[in-house]
Formats: sequence, C-alpha cells, structure tokens
Amino acid sequence: MIRPSLPGSSTPSRVARNLAFDFLAAVGVGVTAALITTLLPTVARRIGVEPLGLAALAAAPFVANLLGVFAGRLGPRSTLQLAIVRGLGAASLLALFVVPSAPVMIFASIAFWLSLSFGGPFHLRLWGSLYPARMRGRVVGFLGMGRAAAGALAAFGGGVVADRIGGPSAVALAGVVGLACAIGYVGLRADSAQRPRPFSARDSLRALRERPVLGRVALAQGFYGGGLIAAAPLYALVNVDRLNLSLGDVGIIGILTALATTIAFLGWGALADRHGGLVAMRLGSAVGLVSLVAYALAPHVTVLWVAAVASGIGSASIELGIASLVSDQTPLASRAAAMAGWNAITGARGIVAAFLMSALLQVGLVDVTTGLLLCAAVSAIGVVLFARITADLPADVRVTVPEGAARSPRRTLAPTG
Repeated sequence: MIRPSLPGSSTPSRVARNLAFDFLAAVGVGVTAALITTLLPTVARRIGVEPLGLAALAAAPFVANLLGVFAGRLGPRSTLQLAIVRGLGAASLLALFVVPSAPVMIFASIAFWLSLSFGGPFHLRLWGSLYPARMRGRVVGFLGMGRAAAGALAAFGGGVVADRIGGPSAVALAGVVGLACAIGYVGLRADSAQRPRPFSARDSLRALRERPVLGRVALAQGFYGGGLIAAAPLYALVNVDRLNLSLGDVGIIGILTALATTIAFLGWGALADRHGGLVAMRLGSAVGLVSLVAYALAPHVTVLWVAAVASGIGSASIELGIASLVSDQTPLASRAAAMAGWNAITGARGIVAAFLMSALLQVGLVDVTTGLLLCAAVSAIGVVLFARITADLPADVRVTVPEGAARSPRRTLAPTG
C-alpha cells in the first residue's frame, strides 16, 4: 500500500522531505538515461551496428511505452514496489559489464525504459497526493532540473570514462548509480493510504479517449514527436560518419542538452503553473524543431551544440507539459490510467517512427540530410497542431473556490489532486 503520511503531511516540511527523496530518485534516472541516450547509440555504431540496429535502440523506449499499457495490472502500486521496479531497470545495464554486444545493449535499454513506463503512471498519481496542485508545475520542473543536471554531469563524466574503459562499461557504471538512487522512492509519504485500484489496458485507453483535449494533444505530439523519433537513429550517423566525433565530443553534446534542459525545466514549470502545460508545449515544440534543422545541415560540431541546446529546451517543455496537462485534465482516481494510455499511444507511434526513416536510408531512398529534413517537416506539422489546441478544465476535476480565497492566476478553478 502507499505509505500513509503522518498528521501535518501537507506542511512545508513534509513537502520538502518528499521533494528530497524524489530528487534523489530523479538523479538516478537522469544518470542512467543520459548515458543510454547519449553514448549507447554512438558506441553501437562504432562496433558496426547498421542503421536498422540503431533504430532498434531508438525504438526501445517506445516498445516499453507500448507495453506500459499493462501498468495497471503489472506495474507498482506502492512506493516500495516502485523502488524495486526502477532498481531492476537500472540493474539491467550491469549486463554490459559481461557481454557488451548489440543484442545485450538493446535488451538492457528496453528493460530500463520498461521500468520507467511501468512506474510512471503510479508515480504521476502519487504526485497528486504528495504535492499541492498550485505548485505541481514547479515541482515537476524542479525534479526535471535535478534529473537533467545529473544527466549533464553523467554525460561529461561518461564521455571521459568511456574513452578510457570503453562505452559499454561506462553505461554499466551508470546502472550502478541508478540502482543506488532508486532507494529514494521508498522514502515518499503520500497523503492517502488508499491503495490505487488496478486498471486494464482497455481502461487506460478509455481514460485517455474520454478526455478530448488529451486526444488532440496526442495527435499533435504524434507528428512532433514522431519526427524527432525518426531522426534519432540518424544522429549517430551524423556524429560518426559525417563528422567523425569522439565519444568525448558526443559527451559534450549530451552535456549541453542536459544543461539546457536543466535551466529550461524551471522556466517551463513556472509557466505551466501560471498558464497551463499546453502553453509550454506550444512554445517548446517550436524551439525543439530548430534542433532537427540544425542536425540536418550541420557542417561542424559547433552547429550540433546549437542543436543540443534547442533539443534540451524543447524536450523539457514537452515532458513537463504532458505531466501538467494530464494532471489538469483528469481526476486523481483515473490519472494513472490516462498516463498509461498516453504511453501506449505514443509508444506505438514511436516504434513505427524509429524504424521508418532508418529503413528508407538502408534501402537507399534517402540520404542522412534528406531524411533529417523530412523528419523536420513532420515535426513542423505537430508544432502547428499544438498552436491550434485550446484546453479548458473539465468539470470532474474542479473544486469550488471559497469566496475571497486566492485564485489561481491561470484558471478560475483549481483541480483536485
């Protein structure tokens, strides 16, 4: 069951305590995710993995997201179980110490992302009990900042370590850090001891379908994120084949991405609390589109630095915007189900997108530059769709604001949970 809080759990001291444990866990996720996304594709390319193999690595988080539709039955339902699931995901990277082969890289990557997709819906629901709604955007921004800052340090240290002991071993070391930090989830104390009800895959899709705004945002994200996902396997080809970057150079790109994400999370969090997550997604997606164009045309590593900063700013806005929007559009009871449904839809899209451009490249229909520009065109459609969406607060997540009470600056009525 969810650990119940002691009396006075809503006090600033209890919120700060939960934030500290959540921050520790976020650091572990940041370190492991940074090396998986930054170093692992380049390492795989250096050992001779073909574009379709790189696409399999890029598809790993989306395979996990698709399987996350079963999180209501198989995922964690307590903070202890959440710690175990996240710890096992990080521990899967230790296999790279023993067998640093392409199949093991893909397996470890899927296992890691599966631990996030299975734990994510429960964790989002838990935030509804841990933190007041009026500050949730800033909380998500603060935790995202910690995760991104840890990722920046890991990208820098991982690049240096990888040049000395090898990329697979450096990624495995990140798994050790993630395993240790997963203990932070055990320290979280929720306001309610009620165990969350299980939900089926059908329930998760229904919870998302019942929210028209979330459906429209999912469509926009389908185009915007689809372009980014399709481009991801091609980044390693730019790094290695076009620019011949060292792992240290790739690490610097990862640092810049993580630093930009770190700073952007705070700004997007404040903006989401004031104006809503959708506004953050509109602005951030336009910035993220710049990264695709920059990668497509980059003649030198300095242009990739610009792409890295734009990518970090854009990804922070989307991640924070989704968490904020799902929280605003759903009551606490159905929030985990809606998040699992979101993950499943984006996961199915991601699997197709990850292989599509790589397959076209493999058969010689496009080159790297053309492929990246096509990806940018697809993402641009998503940017336009984001701009056309309007979001109102649903009636079933509203509460009455007492007369004379302070009102939220971005909405008349505040959501429960």
